[in-house]
Amino acid sequence: MRTAAQLAAVLTTVALSTACTSTVTGNEGNFRFSYVADEAFLDFNKPIAVGASLDVSVTAVGDDAPVVLSDARVADDTVLSATLAGGNVVTVTGLADGNTELEVKGAAAGQEDLSDSVNLRARVPDIHKLWHTCQNFNGVDASDYAYLAGQPVYIPFDFEVTVASGTEPVIGYGYYPVSSSSPEAVLDTTHQGSQYMRYELGGAGDVTLTSDIDGTTLPFKIITPAEIDGALQPIAFVLEDIDVGDRNPFYVLPSAAGRPVCQADITVEVASTSPSLCTVSLLADNAAGEASDAGKEYGWFQIEGLAAGMCTYTVTYPDGNAGAGATAEFSYEIQP
Repeated sequence: MRTAAQLAAVLTTVALSTACTSTVTGNEGNFRFSYVADEAFLDFNKPIAVGASLDVSVTAVGDDAPVVLSDARVADDTVLSATLAGGNVVTVTGLADGNTELEVKGAAAGQEDLSDSVNLRARVPDIHKLWHTCQNFNGVDASDYAYLAGQPVYIPFDFEVTVASGTEPVIGYGYYPVSSSSPEAVLDTTHQGSQYMRYELGGAGDVTLTSDIDGTTLPFKIITPAEIDGALQPIAFVLEDIDVGDRNPFYVLPSAAGRPVCQADITVEVASTSPSLCTVSLLADNAAGEASDAGKEYGWFQIEGLAAGMCTYTVTYPDGNAGAGATAEFSYEIQP
């Protein structure tokens, strides 16, 4: 049995995060300013990384109608720059460490022109965190991780800056101070993600990503589908039990020599070996769906309980084991 809290933690591990917003009313009380955020939602004035950008949306106080902006500028243009991005969006970019105000003018439909401002900051981060989306999958604390050759992958990251009280998050997109040890992992500079960097992978080999900020490293292997030799224990998204008639989602990852293979876009087959007790089938598109600035997590299937007993099933990667296929067997009990 998994509790709701445990399921929430699991979802964080296997899903590419969706985002919320940070919002504040402007200094003059006319407009509301907001941007997509993935942490510290209640704190609007998180510092923007020097070198990064942030898209700020402006709406009218009261009805949240979009404000068509006619002008945007910053009080100190050595700290931030401001560029109208169209409609009610202004893009601000960190230029140097400091504090300033973003000042905008515009009007919502049918309303008069108004102005407002909001306090913003820019900081140079001194802490850089990198990790894998499938890190510690279902409790597996692997020493290294793998991705498939020739595929795009998404590497999550966070910036922080040290302050008197500890640390605080530093935000923005388009700033990726990371060096790759191999030409087989190439940063996609067209991907404007604030939570993930997108890499295009070439041929098989070892890769280490190294932060240019603090030296943090993230090693992984690029492998071929033929090297997949099994699957890790699937995660069951079940709050209590699977009863007869219930249908619940599961999530599975392929493995290679004990390594989790993250974000593997590969053919997978699932089948019940106790068809009188359960049916097992892939979920539509075998993916969790699109996230805000990332791609898909593959490996989703479902189990439906037909009768009480131990449901047994297999997960197979036909391209694994040098083309002979890699199969793993699992079970889950169906309750009356």
